[in-house]
Order: sequence, then C-alpha cells, then structure tokens
Amino acid sequence: MLVRDCMTAPVETAHPEDTVAAVREVFRRRRIRQLPVMAAGRLIGVVTDRDVRSAASDTTTVDAVMTPNPTTIAPATLIEQAATVMRERKIGALPVVEGETLVGIVSESDLLEALTRLCAMLDPTTAIELDCDDDPNAPARVRRVLERHGGHIAWLTAVRMHGGRQRISFRTRMPIGTVPEQLLEEAGFPVRSCIMSSAAAR
Repeated sequence: MLVRDCMTAPVETAHPEDTVAAVREVFRRRRIRQLPVMAAGRLIGVVTDRDVRSAASDTTTVDAVMTPNPTTIAPATLIEQAATVMRERKIGALPVVEGETLVGIVSESDLLEALTRLCAMLDPTTAIELDCDDDPNAPARVRRVLERHGGHIAWLTAVRMHGGRQRISFRTRMPIGTVPEQLLEEAGFPVRSCIMSSAAAR
C-alpha cells in the first residue's frame, strides 16, 4: 500500500501569520494535532499541538512556534517507509508533497487505519451463528467441515436451548474465495446469521 492510499486529502493548512489561538481552534474542531504551514503556495513548516501549547500567548503567531523546512514524503512512497521515517524522526505526521505541491498529509492514525485494512484484506474473519440438534458432537463436526476447506476457528461456543436444540456461535478465518456459510448449509447446518468483519468487507 502506498501513502496516497491512506493520506488525508485535501489537507487543511495554516498561514505563518495565524495566531496560535486560531490554530488551536482548528485542532479542536478537526480533531487533529498538526497542520502544514503554507506561504505563497509553498510549504514552509508544520505546526503541532505541542508547538501551540508551548506558545507564550494566544496572540503568538505560527511562524514563531512552527518547525520550518519539515520532512516530507511523496505520495508513491510505501507506507512502511513512511512509518519508518516517522519513528526515526519522532514525528506524528508527514506532509505529502508531489513536486512542490502539497497534496495531503499522512499521520500516525492514517497509518494505523491502513494497517487495519491490510490485516483485514489478508486475514478476513466471519462470525457465524447456527441452530442445530442438541448433539454433543455437533461443534466438532462444524469444526471439521471448515478445517477440511482450510478454515481455522478462532473461538466457538455452544449453548443448549429449549426443545432439544443448541446454538453454536463461532468466528472463523477462511481462505479467500471460500464461503463458510455455504459449506455449513451443505453439511446440514442451517446458518442463522453470518457477519464478515467490517474492515474486510470494505
């Protein structure tokens, strides 16, 4: 995955003559912790919530507290490279620049979201609930049906119900392209509900 796939764009910016009070309000309203600082269409710095907290007064201007000449990254950079730069430089975000044009910003939360999406794509799980006869061997049979097709059950519970029935609930991880509910229906286990992990379903 590339930086362009997870960066925030378009990006809100600050001006060097803005006051820290104005920037603080943007941070509060947007729930962010850093802003690129632009002047005459060029990126000249980054101002962070830490910079704002260290300001002498609310009327202090951004150019007095910002970090000038910030480290930037290109949109075609791999996200793991962006994470490495942020870790090594101990910064919370990187302005994304194409040529001399600011096209976005990538933050720690953007990278965490990207990691969540990647894990979901590589390792989707499905929560399934089914009702069947109160057979003590039913949970093991369900497990065997899925494992024969490369599945793995993360957890499973079986609860007895009235009328000689039981409800089996579990979360399974299946190879891409395998439909667990279809396998179970074909094996004689009517599926009551089937929910794929929301991140994987995007």
